Amino acid sequence: MDLAEISFGQAEKTNLSSAVVPVMSDPENRSVTRAFQIVDALSKRDGMGVSELAAAVELPVSTVHDYLQSLRSTGHVVKEGTDYRTSTRFLEIGHRERRRREIHTAAAEELPAAADETGEQATLIVEEGGDGVLLSVAEGEGAVDLPAYPGARVPLYANAGGKAILAHVDPEQREALFDEQAFEPITKRTVTDPDVLRAQLETVRERGYAIDRGERIAGFVCVAVPVLDRGDTVRGAICVCGPESRMGEERREEILSTIRRVANITQVNMDYV
Repeated sequence: MDLAEISFGQAEKTNLSSAVVPVMSDPENRSVTRAFQIVDALSKRDGMGVSELAAAVELPVSTVHDYLQSLRSTGHVVKEGTDYRTSTRFLEIGHRERRRREIHTAAAEELPAAADETGEQATLIVEEGGDGVLLSVAEGEGAVDLPAYPGARVPLYANAGGKAILAHVDPEQREALFDEQAFEPITKRTVTDPDVLRAQLETVRERGYAIDRGERIAGFVCVAVPVLDRGDTVRGAICVCGPESRMGEERREEILSTIRRVANITQVNMDYV
């Protein structure tokens, strides 16, 4: 069995995360992998011609053309002039999946309230496939435009929300998630030593919140708290990020008070509403 490395939804270095997809010898499995390679390549560009796309995925032009016709027939790819791009069908799929997440509905009103109260960007993050996934994003009045949008994937080890989740999973699951992390530096402050991260996570668990100071986005400080259900299983995390210049200790305490309340109401909504 060969391995083909495919990165999904990673147009920005700040949300690097790799998925290694096994390419089976079975032609049908190989076809599925190639189709997703093509979709992934298209998703990173605002339209691509067949030759350009074929070069990007390292497949013959004729093969790529055949795949594109199949993807057009299912509505997942559209053609504009001589260029192809992914369709809004993926938006529909993502929206349906997000609505199925209980935590998304439970935090639907509270996350925007956190953004309004803090004036910064507030996000709801969950773990999926070893990545952190931004399920919801809300912008406060003073929020800086950051590379964050629903569905964006971020490395768990390099942001406050991911650390809040990692600190509250059981040890066996945590080690399994560690095995899936690249531990590559994203900024000069990214923690890339698993042992250092393990020690940080113990502190996070003890104090009940996580913080990162420019570990994923230079110049920004993020604080996050976990969202636990009544069985103390971590379901996600609420995170607020802002420029380092306005995220001093006193300000962080104010934000922590807000997101702790949001996490608590989200938990109550999940468990009892």
